[in-house]
Amino acid sequence: MRVHRGQRGLIINSGRAALLTLLSTALTACGGGAKTSFNNNAGASSVTLSGTVNYESVPAYTDCNGLNFAGTVSRPIRGATVQLLDAASAQLGSTVADASGRYSFAGIPANTTVTLRVRAELKQPGVPGWDVEVRDNYVPGGSDNFQYPPAGLFTRPLYVADSNSFSTGRAASLVRNMTVESGWGGTAYTTDRAAAPFAILDVIYSAMQFVRATDPDAHFPELDVFWSVNNVVAATSVDFTAGQLSTTSYYSDIDSLFVLGDDSDDTDEFDDHVIAHEWGHYFEDNLSRLDSVGGAHFLGESLIASLAFSEGWATALSAMILDDPVYCDTGVPGTSEGGGVNTETSSSGVAGWFNELSIITLIYDLWDTAVDGTDDGSIGFRPIYDVMVGPQQFGESWTSLFSFATELRGSLDAQGVALLDSQLDRANVLSGVDLDIWATSETNDANVPANISPLVLPLYTDYIAGDSPIEICVDSYLDGLNRHGNNPGEDRYLRITVPVEDEYDVSVVTTTPTPVSADPNDRDQSDPDIYIVDGTGPVTVGAGFSSSENFEPTFRTSRMFTDRTYVARVEDWRFDDAEASIDYPQRICFDVSLAPTP
Repeated sequence: MRVHRGQRGLIINSGRAALLTLLSTALTACGGGAKTSFNNNAGASSVTLSGTVNYESVPAYTDCNGLNFAGTVSRPIRGATVQLLDAASAQLGSTVADASGRYSFAGIPANTTVTLRVRAELKQPGVPGWDVEVRDNYVPGGSDNFQYPPAGLFTRPLYVADSNSFSTGRAASLVRNMTVESGWGGTAYTTDRAAAPFAILDVIYSAMQFVRATDPDAHFPELDVFWSVNNVVAATSVDFTAGQLSTTSYYSDIDSLFVLGDDSDDTDEFDDHVIAHEWGHYFEDNLSRLDSVGGAHFLGESLIASLAFSEGWATALSAMILDDPVYCDTGVPGTSEGGGVNTETSSSGVAGWFNELSIITLIYDLWDTAVDGTDDGSIGFRPIYDVMVGPQQFGESWTSLFSFATELRGSLDAQGVALLDSQLDRANVLSGVDLDIWATSETNDANVPANISPLVLPLYTDYIAGDSPIEICVDSYLDGLNRHGNNPGEDRYLRITVPVEDEYDVSVVTTTPTPVSADPNDRDQSDPDIYIVDGTGPVTVGAGFSSSENFEPTFRTSRMFTDRTYVARVEDWRFDDAEASIDYPQRICFDVSLAPTP
């Protein structure tokens, strides 16, 4: 749905009624960013202060063509930390807003000037627990200088929203409600966009609660979310500190989500499905298994197996979390930019295991209770969840629709099996007892020509470690003008068995001649890469991804065992390279071998 890669939040002006405060760990939204109401009746020396904290949420139009600011609604800020501060900003109390945004402080000194502060964080220490923070990645005048991740990223300012200061008075009880505003002035943003971090936070709260409804003991490792009004789609390279993003994306190696926020380019803070989709990748990475290579992908396109499954899973999960099949992604606020996908009915391109739309509708229709076409039942979320956190995480193969559906099929009763098979049939994917994690009997080759088909299916090529080199070819036929390296045939999967327990020296040598061209980018030579994994860990036992031309320097794996099956992914990075020569060959072949150490 989004464009993102697996490897690699609000600067506010002071309002009329309050001062902008920038703390070492917090950025404060004040004045026009938060409005409050209260009541009190006079009398006591200490006060019970209570109320609700809310934020303004802006929905998309029903056709997803833009944000509908006229339809703005108030939603509770759920699960966030609420602090009570005195006039010197010392903390008088701290609590957590409940599922209705309610908070309460007892024993507060009467007749004291105080401020309510809501922090854009969700905190539950221990196991099970969670730790989510929404921070600002942007540094004025700053640059990453190619450092990844940039220095100090995880101590960047945390977003908070402050009420105007008020007196506790001498009533026994005082009610103070607070609403964090969107900042929309009718045709453009005119005041602080204070609601944005809390809109993002609330989707993540919904996501965790959706999972916890099935597994109350689910534990959610730390997640950092970065949003800024300066976050824009980068014209060239990604630079987090300068707010230059590929798009709204989850980065698995730093457990972080980055969200677009430049209102002249694209904003995603109110695109609930987009945030939930990226959280779906976080779920894969931390509660299940994320084998996706990430990168560019387009609806209806034929994609490599792990990428197609990951994108399909994340979009289907977003619709389940929000109980809404229409996935909206809007563009510039105040315009009709945007589009949507119906996770029940959308279809485009060639249906199959390689099409994220096929996977979206399959997974969503297994869960939802609406009857449409062959979708005449529901297995609920429990079996889907159990497969994702169990065999999908620890299976021998790379993750794909085949690994997911095979393990799911084995866990269902007869009625559930029939529903799954009907959805696989609709998606033009092998169903029934011949389904297995390796796609052994699959025949859907994405409608490629006969000379390309052997590079698409079988999905795995068998290789015995220690045998003579095996020829592996990759082909960019399906890439067309996209040249992003993510189509079937461009990444090849190996299934490796080991006859002798040992460490192995891995060699990948390009055998296809790649003549020097006149291309000014000097990207006309092959750049082979290989990644080898013990899926039952899952543990990487070896990887070679240097920039050496026409071979990958020999490297040694960790010890490999005879009672395990290993998988490898082989690619030519030149197919991923936006600066590759326009004359680069469509097909490249390698000799691949794993030799026992001397």
